[in-house]
Amino acid sequence: MKYIKFKIKNFKGINSLVLDLTKQPNGEIFPLVGLNESGKTTILEAIDLFQNKIEGSEHEMIHKNKKANFNDVVTIKATLKLGNDDKKFIESFLLKKKLELEKEIDEISITKKYKFKDSKFIDRGFSVLWNIDLKVKTKQAKNFVDMYDRYNEHWDALTTEIKEKLIPKILYFENFLFDFPDKIYLENIENSELTKTDTQKEYRKILQDILSSIDESYNLNKHILDRLKSTSEDDEESAKQILNEMSQKLNSVIVQSWQQIFSNSTRKNIEIEHNKDTNGYFLQFKIKEGASSFYINEMSLGFRWYFGFLLFTEFRKARQTEKGEYLFLFDEPASNLHQGSQQKLLKLFEKLIDRSKIIYSTHSHYLLNPKFLLTSFVVKDKGRKEDSSGVIDMENYSQNIDAELYRNFVANNENEETHFQPILDCLEYIKNPFEQTKNIVFTEGKFDYYTFKWVKEQFFNDDYDFNFYPGAGVDKHENIFREYLANNKKFIAIFDDDIPGKRAKKNYLNNVSEELKKHIFTLKEIKENFSNFQTEKLFHTSAERLRIQKLSFPDSVEYEKSKFNTAIQELFIKGESFNLLNTTKKNFKEIFNFIKDKLES
Repeated sequence: MKYIKFKIKNFKGINSLVLDLTKQPNGEIFPLVGLNESGKTTILEAIDLFQNKIEGSEHEMIHKNKKANFNDVVTIKATLKLGNDDKKFIESFLLKKKLELEKEIDEISITKKYKFKDSKFIDRGFSVLWNIDLKVKTKQAKNFVDMYDRYNEHWDALTTEIKEKLIPKILYFENFLFDFPDKIYLENIENSELTKTDTQKEYRKILQDILSSIDESYNLNKHILDRLKSTSEDDEESAKQILNEMSQKLNSVIVQSWQQIFSNSTRKNIEIEHNKDTNGYFLQFKIKEGASSFYINEMSLGFRWYFGFLLFTEFRKARQTEKGEYLFLFDEPASNLHQGSQQKLLKLFEKLIDRSKIIYSTHSHYLLNPKFLLTSFVVKDKGRKEDSSGVIDMENYSQNIDAELYRNFVANNENEETHFQPILDCLEYIKNPFEQTKNIVFTEGKFDYYTFKWVKEQFFNDDYDFNFYPGAGVDKHENIFREYLANNKKFIAIFDDDIPGKRAKKNYLNNVSEELKKHIFTLKEIKENFSNFQTEKLFHTSAERLRIQKLSFPDSVEYEKSKFNTAIQELFIKGESFNLLNTTKKNFKEIFNFIKDKLES
């Protein structure tokens, strides 16, 4: 089971907001992009509220402007998609109750409500509404009936089972800066306040997560605690061996990737030691750097963040008691890391999404990746009304947080020049005057960009040193062409050899500069055989294009350009390859060789 949509109403600064995670192209990583105070954290808090009930502080959910007299309901609605195992679980449950299911269930939705009167949370004002299209009947009955109406007791039992065994975890991390205990006790010690704390219990679960990531049969009590308590030397040796395996696992997952990001940092090694004091047996994590040894809390903020990030995410996925696809919520991740390291951290996100989704907030363009751009949401406070001088009208200000899918945001942006520019504008990005941009290949728009970039990365990535950049349309490059010419930057542009492409090139030569003859090329100018080609025709046959399209739209029977482009985008987002025809690869190679020669000359 996995989360696919959230609908939030009347939560803090959100009047009404829908976060749909299923829009094509499909993805697993969803950035919430916006300036500080735009409402990104509020969205994450609302999603977290779906799984973590507030008790005693319900008043904090009310919009600031409505706290005087709020008589409404705060609702958080989640829609989940069922997997095959989930469907079998429900069918098995009904079979035990001697009930037949009319049709297979694909989705369920659950709504949590908090009711207020006169700005006070009403006693028993919390309710949960399940929406499952369950029509059932007994073997003897002729007609199917609504299970909730007819078999309410079984309905309650089923929803309880689904809640306890199928609903996936939502894990919200405001940050990963934590106080890692110097000692993790392996059991609760009677009359010891230290080991009764939730912190100790949670870290014992994490120890078990590490063990499970090594071998699902490993058990903290059986294979470590019991052996340490034993008087047998063989048992102690066995316990030490498992602790060594845990250390090796932490080093391979955490330290090795850390060293890849920070190649100049001192070599580190994580060691796990065991000991005993008056409270009982415990384990200690230590980081060795050269001859020195440190506790986790003595390390730098960057390493502590990184250590916590992987400990609470990658290892958490090994927890055997939790089912479904995890939903990780990160609020401004990696703010303690250098800008370059933030970009490298994005690669960890791509590794993490096995059996999980990520929603994260950011106001840093360094924490954005073209692969995630298509699944990004631009977060804005639409209640902020500015006059012509940029001053906010505070007298009439009422926060209204909204999240708009990036491609819709781009479509509504009148001043768009390139596909990336709107995201930079909404972050108020100011270009670094020391930043040099070179070897840029402009494409007509985002679809050509994703096609060229995907083919290059999958088949020719080490062969060519240039970067593609998506325009917002074949006729919207004028300002950026002027800028690149004025600053003597290396660039070329590749246009389709159709009427719009040819006309656009002619207009640029007339309106900008004849010098652009050396920079703008239609596909026919690259190769005569590409006459009248649009980019998708570089894929050799319509059958090949249809096969790619069917990856995202398996029921397709005919090639459709928009669906084909969506399939290419999904291949790019997921970093997946596809067995292209040799002629297709040859077509792209000829274009890449042409680009390389032009840039070098």
